Amino acid sequence: MNDADAIWSLLIATLLGLLVGLERERKRQDRGSIFAGIRTFPLIALFGALSALLQPLVGAAVVPLGLLALGTLLALSYWRTSQGDKVGGTTEVAALVTFGLGVTAGLGFYVTALAGAVIATGVLSLRTELHALAGRLTSEDLYAVVRFAAVSLVVLPLVPDAAYGPWGVLNPRTIWLLVVLISGVSFVGYVATQLFGTQRGLLFSGVVGGLASSTAVTLSFSGRSRELQAQAEPGDGGSGATLLATGVLLATNMTLVRLLVYLSVIKPALVTAVLPPFAGLSAVTLLGAGLLYRRGRSQTAQLPALENPFRLRPALTFALLYAAVALAARAAQELLGPEGLYAAGVLGGLTQLDAITLSVAQGLGGEVDRVTATRALALATAANSLFKVAIAFSRGSPPFARTLFGVLLPAAGACVGLAWWEPHLQD
Repeated sequence: MNDADAIWSLLIATLLGLLVGLERERKRQDRGSIFAGIRTFPLIALFGALSALLQPLVGAAVVPLGLLALGTLLALSYWRTSQGDKVGGTTEVAALVTFGLGVTAGLGFYVTALAGAVIATGVLSLRTELHALAGRLTSEDLYAVVRFAAVSLVVLPLVPDAAYGPWGVLNPRTIWLLVVLISGVSFVGYVATQLFGTQRGLLFSGVVGGLASSTAVTLSFSGRSRELQAQAEPGDGGSGATLLATGVLLATNMTLVRLLVYLSVIKPALVTAVLPPFAGLSAVTLLGAGLLYRRGRSQTAQLPALENPFRLRPALTFALLYAAVALAARAAQELLGPEGLYAAGVLGGLTQLDAITLSVAQGLGGEVDRVTATRALALATAANSLFKVAIAFSRGSPPFARTLFGVLLPAAGACVGLAWWEPHLQD
């Protein structure tokens, strides 16, 4: 490692130490018994980085020796502070983590070190919320955590990642990943509502879930809307449905952002072409989300809590539907040629937009021209919006479904209308 890299390592180590130290300094001002704060934590991180940088000169033992020295100091600190009424080792453990992050920065893994510092600071900052969450968890909730971990961390890696069926459309790993996404949206939404309250938690999970699948968000929130309606007091006014619909609209916008990122990497030429239809759909949904959020907040300040987050059967049913629709979309594209791309767009948009977007982008420049590609993507996006409405009517509460219908129908119309507006498609 040259001098410039070494300096970067030391600077980043100091920065991540400051990040953790700021949080601990705030805690020390409140409690007055924490040995390390705004100055000590950057020095601990710097110590870790120096230990890593000295390995080529001194030997690999310098890092374990540094950890031993720090551990001895922390053990003395813990022994002294544990003599009182309160026994806790959060600061000591945070110091060990900071040393490890400093070593990571010293080895040149800058992004990993900074990401670890952000995660550690977040965990330290959410002390009150995490304790409150632990107090509210039931045995059923813990069982749901275990089941979700099994679905996502145990089963998913074992599912074959290979193409099967006609045209190699069916990939078991992709299909099961959709099961994980749908279950994950429900799980993240449940945890977020426990941490931040039902209102903010629903909106947060909508935004985060939209980065993966806005359709999964809709499926999850539809079930939640019925759940909240069953728990709501008479005369509630449907505020739960309003906020859930707001979360779906935010998720829809996050999906558009994700698709634009895909296109900018794969086919930058398509980005300017799809911007008008995407912007039309985004403008209508964002306006609707803003109005719905204001109305939802004014209707009530409290909403009933969500129940157990893990529901596997709806996710499995939707994953099978996804496989059938993907096969039908590919058949339309293969059998009907370029003209079949519109039908493929509509069918593909019924479940997930990613596959049809990648398919259209890869076909551009061959048999697919720019106009056809843009309109196919607009039809897919509009079909996906209308499919969300269908999910809402079939699985959600009536207020939730009517609210989405009132926003997503004109949004889909704006998307398709702008895609058939010729001037913006001309080179």
